Amino acid sequence: MDFSNFNWMLVGFPIMGVCLVAFIVAAMKRQWTLGSLLIGMVHLPLAFMHAAAPFRGSLDPNYPGYGAGLIRADPGFEVLVFSGFVLIGATVCARIGALNKSGKDVGFLVMFDSIVLLLLGVPIIGDFFAGNFANSRVEFGEYLQFGGTAAFLFEFTLIAVPYILGLFWGMTRFKTTS
Repeated sequence: MDFSNFNWMLVGFPIMGVCLVAFIVAAMKRQWTLGSLLIGMVHLPLAFMHAAAPFRGSLDPNYPGYGAGLIRADPGFEVLVFSGFVLIGATVCARIGALNKSGKDVGFLVMFDSIVLLLLGVPIIGDFFAGNFANSRVEFGEYLQFGGTAAFLFEFTLIAVPYILGLFWGMTRFKTTS
C-alpha cells in the first residue's frame, strides 16, 4: 500500500487520544498536587506534536524527514526512533506528573526533560536571547505550517518554558526523595 496520499491526522488523533486517556486515568487517582498536575499537563503537547511522526516517517515514501532543534532525522528508522522516544517519553512524563511520583520515576522525567531541553530547547532559547523571533518555522505535515514570530512563540511556550519548569520540578522532587 502506498501511504504517500494518506491523511496522517487519522493516525495522529487516535494516538493523541491514547496519550490523553493515559494522563486522565493517572489524574483520576487523585495523587497529584496542583504543581505536579501542571507539570504532567505541559508534557502532553509535545506528545501530541509527535503522534503521527513515528508512523508517517516509517511508512510514507514522500516523508521529507524530521527536523526540530538540533535534530535532523532521515525518513525511516531515524524518525521512528527519535519521534517514538519523544512520543512515549512525553506521555510517561505526563503520567509521572499526574501521579505525583518520586524517586526513579522522577529521575526519568529529569532525564527526559534534560534531553528535550538540550536537543529541542537550546536553539529556541538561543533565538530568544539573540532576538531572532522572525526566523522560526513550524510544520505539522502539509496541513499546518506557519512561521515568524507566531512560530517562535509557539515553540518557546510549548517546548522551552514547560521543560525548564519540568526540569526544576523534577530536580526538587528527585532531590527530596532519593
